Amino acid sequence: MRFTPRVVAVLAAATLLFAGCSGGRNAQQPGTDNAGVQLDKDGYAFVTGEGKRGGTIRVLGQPEFSHLDPSMGNDGGVNNFYRLIYRTLVTPANEPGEGGTKIVPDLATDTGRPNADATEWTYTLKDNIFFEDGTPITAADFKYGLERSMDPALRIGSDFHVQYLEGASDYKGIYKDPKGLDSIEVVDDKTLTFHLNRPVAYFPVVAMSPPFTPFPAGKVANVRQIDDKPIASGPYKLESYDRGEQLTLIRNDKWDPATDEVRPALPDSYEFLFGIDASTVDDRMVAAQGDDANAVGVYSIQPSTLAKIQTPELKARTVRDHPSCTFYLFLNMAKKPIDDLKVRQAINYVIDKQSVITVTGGPQVTQVATDMLLPTVPGREEFDLFPTPDHKGDVEKAKQLMAEAGHADGFKVTMDVRGLPKWQAQSEAIQASLAKIGIEAKLNVIDASTYYEVIQTTAKQHEIGITGWCGGGQTGETLLSPLFDGKRLYPTGNNNNSQLNDPKINARFEEIAKMSNIDEQNASVAQLNKEIMELAPVVPLVRDTPLQLIGPNVGGAFAHAGMTGYVDLTSLGLKNPGS
Repeated sequence: MRFTPRVVAVLAAATLLFAGCSGGRNAQQPGTDNAGVQLDKDGYAFVTGEGKRGGTIRVLGQPEFSHLDPSMGNDGGVNNFYRLIYRTLVTPANEPGEGGTKIVPDLATDTGRPNADATEWTYTLKDNIFFEDGTPITAADFKYGLERSMDPALRIGSDFHVQYLEGASDYKGIYKDPKGLDSIEVVDDKTLTFHLNRPVAYFPVVAMSPPFTPFPAGKVANVRQIDDKPIASGPYKLESYDRGEQLTLIRNDKWDPATDEVRPALPDSYEFLFGIDASTVDDRMVAAQGDDANAVGVYSIQPSTLAKIQTPELKARTVRDHPSCTFYLFLNMAKKPIDDLKVRQAINYVIDKQSVITVTGGPQVTQVATDMLLPTVPGREEFDLFPTPDHKGDVEKAKQLMAEAGHADGFKVTMDVRGLPKWQAQSEAIQASLAKIGIEAKLNVIDASTYYEVIQTTAKQHEIGITGWCGGGQTGETLLSPLFDGKRLYPTGNNNNSQLNDPKINARFEEIAKMSNIDEQNASVAQLNKEIMELAPVVPLVRDTPLQLIGPNVGGAFAHAGMTGYVDLTSLGLKNPGS
């Protein structure tokens, strides 16, 4: 594998994003015979031991998947699921700690070969890679999958490829334009070259996104087909799906483990149980009776559960890792009176972030956020443009700004919030803070499975709303640009929920994207981070540290940096499959 010096620098920087996250750890859980169990310095699980082949892993409490089509889904839960049934050119390494930020080959033989200025990237496919029906996977299938993903009906997931592939921003997809894109060049059955509209030294970060999933050229009849019936390229395939109830995956016998160094594929099947409320999931995972011993709780535990897991036995099967997501309040600048900078500044000043920490679970699992770059992004600088005493809010300062904006008596807004207990508790804390300056916030609670699709449709967004943005191996530029680059403001599939479209900010993003010196780029992103916050398009709230309960019979569980700090489903296996 060869890289230009700047590509080496970029990938090295990506692997540092989450270094030093776990603290000290012991080789084995005291009082057990479980091989490979590792604990962090506080007794939480770093790795839950070794799994074996066989049995069924249960996943409890998963909200209904947004989409089974990887062109359309782009939230942490569904991306984790995708890695069980789909493969891409490259993927995050299946390793705990900082190892999870490494980008490694998946269906490709290496992580890509750039030309001299990184405007072209070439990939060669492995031998013996097949779809679930036994059809060989070829370079043409990647071209087809990518071009299919650009159809307006599907273009609601990750948009990284659209930004960088020459001509992609104006392309309407393979169904409307069968000629396709010249920028996705099929050299031969095993080789394809991507022609980019700018130098992109970190293209492997782009190539691991869900739209780089291959589908058999010409065999996907319409935009609905994959969402209804996925075509697997990974170790598992769909057996049954009762929407809102459960989904079952079984082994894909056309997957060749010799071609996949990432996924051990230990379980015979995975069973996802939807619609179980979070408190019930916690109670079941604490008790771990019957089949729940073979289960994982899909989300971080509820704040009320924290006190219950302080025994050595329960802490030793609670996976904890670094904060890799920033939760924030978006302020929709396309709506009045949020379009007024003083109003947005007032909202930033009045929020009591300590109250948000309390309802999220307290300082053990949450820390204050004051900007939108994750703390471990290279070059990031610590700052707070809206400081308040102990982060509890400054009501008088906020009232002053509201008066200057002509809203001394406040106004009414609607706040979009995902229908999950923790998110609703956070929204109620924010609601209480806003009331102190006369802002009456009505909560618009949206089903968890459709939340992102709603708020990423600009016509459906309300004035404010809570969301999160996570990173696993991304550079600072790729973390910020989807949120704040006005050139990435779309009617659907829009991550720029603040609808910020500032010419100076847009120009800076374009300049930074073209920089070939990684240190210069990191420094520029750090400065741009401040310039964005000066416009107050968001209120950074907290950074969550996931705590996931794992069944006592489940091995291989660790907080995967590439999965935004949550347990990587592909790494799991049962310690005793017959039990």
